Formats: sequence, structure tokens, C-alpha cells
Amino acid sequence: MLGLNNKQYDENIKNIPSDDSYPMVSILFSKNNGIGVNALSLTILDLINKGQIKCDIELDDSYEVGKKLTPQDMEVMKSMTLRIANKGELKTSETSAIHLLKNMNKNKKFNLKFMAKQSNNSSIANKFEKDYNEFVKALKNENGFNDKNYKDILLNAKLTDKGKELKKEWKHYKEYLKSKDLTEKYPPESVLENSTQVIYGSCFDIEKDVLKIRENNTPLTDFIDKDGYKLLNIIFNNALLNVTEKRKGDGIFYGVNDKYTIPGGG
Repeated sequence: MLGLNNKQYDENIKNIPSDDSYPMVSILFSKNNGIGVNALSLTILDLINKGQIKCDIELDDSYEVGKKLTPQDMEVMKSMTLRIANKGELKTSETSAIHLLKNMNKNKKFNLKFMAKQSNNSSIANKFEKDYNEFVKALKNENGFNDKNYKDILLNAKLTDKGKELKKEWKHYKEYLKSKDLTEKYPPESVLENSTQVIYGSCFDIEKDVLKIRENNTPLTDFIDKDGYKLLNIIFNNALLNVTEKRKGDGIFYGVNDKYTIPGGG
């Protein structure tokens, strides 16, 4: 199908290697094969793309968040409003994600600045952690994932031969996503495919690079253009870092990274 060794690609390079969900693609091909808050953020991106969460942005220019949140970042977050408008059947993990957002923001409509400030509140953070764990449980159950095993791809926390081969195919797809030449030669054929490719870019943390060589023509791509995916990860990480209740059970906080100080905290 593809001349992978000599880099001679045909149009099949733009085909995704498997139908695994966005969170599972990110989990399987991350460094530790573990669930992080980005799994929640990716689920929200997919819900925005499907119109289950409406996204309104009052900002024209592209925006990029630095290594430390600034007052300007907070104002950008204020311009990004999400409204839960879910209708129809959803997966359990998607329902859990929406329930989490409602509980965190006390409303179906909110902006990212408000949610960021909520993540500083210890009582909100404690509730967030419980809801987040329910989301993680649902995600695992839907995919038959138990941290160490997944389909015939992951066995005892290690990639099988099939998993290693699949990872190579995803790496080639990632190369396509980042390549201006390949994207121009084999462009997305619809608005939906364009947005889908940007979400896959988010799975590999290259979403802004992917968008630079694609159209910004949907609420989802505009959200990415304003660094919305990164901002979601920052907010959710911050909530977990502000948890005060002691966990019962394994005591693990999933996916907590370096803390961004969010202005307006308690």
C-alpha cells in the first residue's frame, strides 16, 4: 500500500490506521500508555465537532498560550464560551464528560475563564475528581482497557508485535498530518474530515501544526486555533491539583502535570 521505507506515499497515507477512539489513540501511543486529562479534553473536542457542545468565540486572531498563564490568557478564555446542547444517544464516557462539565460550572453555558476559576475552588475540585474518575471508568469499560491490556495491541502494559506495527502506521499518519507537501497532495476531502484530522493532531499534541496547513472553518478548528485544547488540559490538571480530599483505593491522580497558576484562585 505504502512505500514506507523510501517515503513514497500514495493517497492511502491519509487513511487512519484503526478505528480506535481519540482517547485510546492518545493512550496507546503515549509514553506510559496511561490515561491523562487529555482523554477528557479529546472527548470534549469530539463533542464540539459533533455539535453536542456548542462553541462560540469572540476573538478573531489566532492565539497561543505560553508556559505560564497571564491575565491576557484569562481574557482570551473569557471570549470562549461552551454551551451543552447534547441531543440523542451518547456513549457512557461522553455522558460522563458532559455531566462533569455541568457539575463543574453549575450551568450548561459557561466560558473557559469561569471554568478556570472554578478549578481553583477546592470543593469544586473534589467533586471534579469524583466525576473524572467516573469518566475514566466509563472510558475503560467501553474499550475493554484495564491499564495493562487492550485488544490484541497491548498486553501486560507492553505493545504486542501487532501493536508495534500499528504504532508505526500511526507515526506515518502523524507525519502526514504535519507535512505541508503531503497535505497539499492529499488534502482532506470534506469539512468533517478536515476537523477530524485536527482532532487526531490533538492526540499527538501537534494540533496547532496540523491546523496551520488546513482550513479553519468550523467551531472545533476555531477552538483549536485559540489553543482551546491546551487550555482545557490546563484547567483539568489544575482541578486535580486542588483536590483536598484523600482518595480511597489506589490513590492515583491521573494525568497531573506541572501546575499553571490560574489567576483568581482561592
